[in-house]
Formats: sequence, C-alpha cells, structure tokens
Amino acid sequence: MIKENVYPFIEEFESTILNISGWKLTAERPYVTGIGELNQGDTASIIELSGDIQGTIAVSMNEGPAIEFADIVTKTTHNGVNSEVEDVIAEVVNIFVGQTKKHFEKIAAIDISLPISIRNGEFSRPLSDNNMRYICIPYQFNGKPKFVLSIALK
Repeated sequence: MIKENVYPFIEEFESTILNISGWKLTAERPYVTGIGELNQGDTASIIELSGDIQGTIAVSMNEGPAIEFADIVTKTTHNGVNSEVEDVIAEVVNIFVGQTKKHFEKIAAIDISLPISIRNGEFSRPLSDNNMRYICIPYQFNGKPKFVLSIALK
C-alpha cells in the first residue's frame, strides 16, 4: 500500500463529511488489521476498487452516530438503523471515493463498484482479497467516536 495512494482517500473522506454534515472530524491513532479484525460497527458501507489501483474502502459506524449523521443529512428523525440510514452512509462512501477517483485520473485507471451496505458486521460475500491488510482510521467529532475509515489497497 503506497501512502501517496492512501492520503487522497483520507482527505476526500474528511472533506466530504465536513461539506455534508458540518462535522470537522478529528482522526485518532490509525491501526493496521486484517479482514477478520476489521471494525465493522453496527453499519458499514464498502466499495471495491479495480483497475490500476485495486482494493477496498469501507466506512463503518455504530448505531448512535449513524442515526445522528443520517438525521443531519436527511433533515428527518430516524429511530434506528434502517435502509435510509444505510443509504446515507453508502452515498457518502460513493461521493468521496468518486472524488478520489478524479484525483488519480491522469495517472491511473480506477473502476469503483456500487457501495455494499452491511449491518452488524455481516459480510454477505467475500471481498476482493481477504488477505489484504487495512489501514483503519477512527474519527471523532466533539470528543465522541463517529466513523472508522478502512482502506486496503494493492
């Protein structure tokens, strides 16, 4: 995993969250893990990359922060993680990965999958490479845990 390829994903994620919700996130200490130890939270959205840069990008959240975020984005109240909350998270992942793809257009061809939504850490199918290592970055807003951004690139 080349750090020059990872940083644009981090920058676009933070920028997208700020633009959509007004939350200026604070990154905690990153850690590296395999798929078996991946913090998937109560809900997550995953996009797979193929082409010159391959890998998986995931954003996971626990129920409380996911609902809070969806409430802000949709300007409605949610009582639990439902399909609309999952759609909000999936759309955020789609937006920031799409923006990151533009960053690489002149140097690499990248295709992105549609986002896959997951509840309670249940992957419905194998990811592109279960042996990849993930850089996981937990984020806080106002001192409270909100997101975990996980990036695995080949």
